[in-house]
Amino acid sequence: MGIPRGTARLLLDEARRHPFSGRLLELGRMSIYCTEAELREWAAEQEVTLADPGPVELSHQPELARQGCLSDRTFFRLLGFAEVESADVSDWERPDHLLDLNEPLPAGLAGRFDAVFEAGTIQHVFHLPRVFANLHALLKPGGRMVHGMAPSTNHVDHGFYMFSPTLFHDFYTANGWRLDAEWFFEFFPFWVRGRFDSPRWPIRRYEPGCLDHLAYGGFRARQVGLFVAATKVAGATGDRIPQQSYFARFHAARAEEPAAAGAGAPGVAPPPAWQRSLKWLRARLLRLRPRRLPPVVVRY
Repeated sequence: MGIPRGTARLLLDEARRHPFSGRLLELGRMSIYCTEAELREWAAEQEVTLADPGPVELSHQPELARQGCLSDRTFFRLLGFAEVESADVSDWERPDHLLDLNEPLPAGLAGRFDAVFEAGTIQHVFHLPRVFANLHALLKPGGRMVHGMAPSTNHVDHGFYMFSPTLFHDFYTANGWRLDAEWFFEFFPFWVRGRFDSPRWPIRRYEPGCLDHLAYGGFRARQVGLFVAATKVAGATGDRIPQQSYFARFHAARAEEPAAAGAGAPGVAPPPAWQRSLKWLRARLLRLRPRRLPPVVVRY
């Protein structure tokens, strides 16, 4: 789990929109792929005032520390958090709390945090309904949940799951949260001396339906990640099961169509081989044409 340039800059946007404060829980110890100087440069460009982090600490990973990359605690304190705690299922990286998100939340952690951050953690947890219930339970009323780099398409076998953006939209809206931001971005990942690097990400705003035409193979060789921020407002829940918004749109559209004249006649012959071949060729060619995507809002 880590925070590369793109995620760091999206967090700065969130800090500008609604400054961070209080106590943060990070799910997994984050590898920070930036130096203090880089973060300050980005903050100045985005007109964000960083907080005083106290003594600056370098990464808990020696290879990153040698390159001047920040520790997770210093990074989040610079963003404005007064206290930074971490939780993980093992003590390998010495988290503050041992926590299995598959299990009910320990009572001592309930309602304790002003924000919870994860970046590729929950994909490794099998029991997703319990995960979302625990995220809700961890937060104080008014607390923020931030998914910093949720893996979407082309992350096969990296975790149990690859997330469609509709999951976050539909869950948070069904449960009465305020969905503050949902972005998606394509990227080519690679590492240099243990540090995640990639060209700038084209950041696009997600709206339900904007990717319907790309659902089957539309993203080609690139990987896609998601950034989501949602606030636990009064009355928000964490256990309401959403229905996928695609089907709500689908059923609404079908309801407006005239009734079908009747089912097709039984015993209709299958299409000839040449027709199937043409359809196959057309489908392949369609994947090569320019894609319709929401406009790029910014490149991080």
